Order: sequence, then C-alpha cells, then structure tokens
Amino acid sequence: MKLYHGTDLFSAEQILQKGIDISAGRKGLDFGTGFYVTPRLTQAIIWAKGTLAPCVLSMELDEDGLIIKGFDKPNKEWAEFVVRNRLRLPVCVDYDCVYGPMADYGVSRMYAKYMANKLTVEQAIEKVRQDTNGWQWVVLTERAVKNVHDIRKVEI
Repeated sequence: MKLYHGTDLFSAEQILQKGIDISAGRKGLDFGTGFYVTPRLTQAIIWAKGTLAPCVLSMELDEDGLIIKGFDKPNKEWAEFVVRNRLRLPVCVDYDCVYGPMADYGVSRMYAKYMANKLTVEQAIEKVRQDTNGWQWVVLTERAVKNVHDIRKVEI
C-alpha cells in the first residue's frame, strides 16, 4: 500500500538516513504514539505545510503478517479509541497499525474542556464522533516499521 508522511525537511532527512523512529511521535494523537501516514497525498501536503520547511515522503507498507485495526467510518468504537488516546488514558493496543478517519482539529478544544471538567468522557466521545476530517494510518510497532520500504521524497 502506498502511503505518505508530511513533515519538515530535517525530519524527512532523519527518516531517510536513520529509518522510522516510532518513539519520536507526539503523544496524545488520535491513534496513540507512532509514525503517522496517510494514503492521501493531499493530506500529507497539508501536514507538511504546517512546518517551516515542508517535505513529503512516500513509502510502501507491506501489510502481510501485521495485526491491523481498521476503523472504516467514525463510529462509537472509533470515537472511544480516539478520545482515550487524546486524553492519554490507558489504551490496550495489540495492533501493529491502526487506520481510520482523522478527528477534526477541534478535538484540541474538546480536550481543554475535558481537562477543565466542562465535558464528561461521554460528551467528549460524542463530540469527536461528529468532527472528522481526513484519513490516517499509524505505524505502532517495530514489526510494522520493518514492513515499510521504498521511502522517498515527493516533490510538492
């Protein structure tokens, strides 16, 4: 499967030279800490343009032998998974990769309201379920990293 990673030029060079470091991912994202990619080049370009020196990498992911959790649409299970990760609550994950819709950027406001005790977990889940935008994959394990190959820069 062809996937894209939108990042900055320095990080792209690090990935090309040293490989993917899943521990370098930010905490509190939709599907947990890992290496985020998308099958949509346009989405990767948006991610990259959020940096000072935008760069997009393309790569192939061989799904054979991997344990993959897919969310085909924003439903209650997806929303609960996203909220638990966004709120940094414990999530038992035995997956190599997870894919599905991206939660809207408004989730940050939801998180702030939750932390200020202005939203319950149930209200947060419902809010996230309503706000989706884009499509993403996350590589969570070293086993999955070994299945990523042909990493290259994409002209944007």
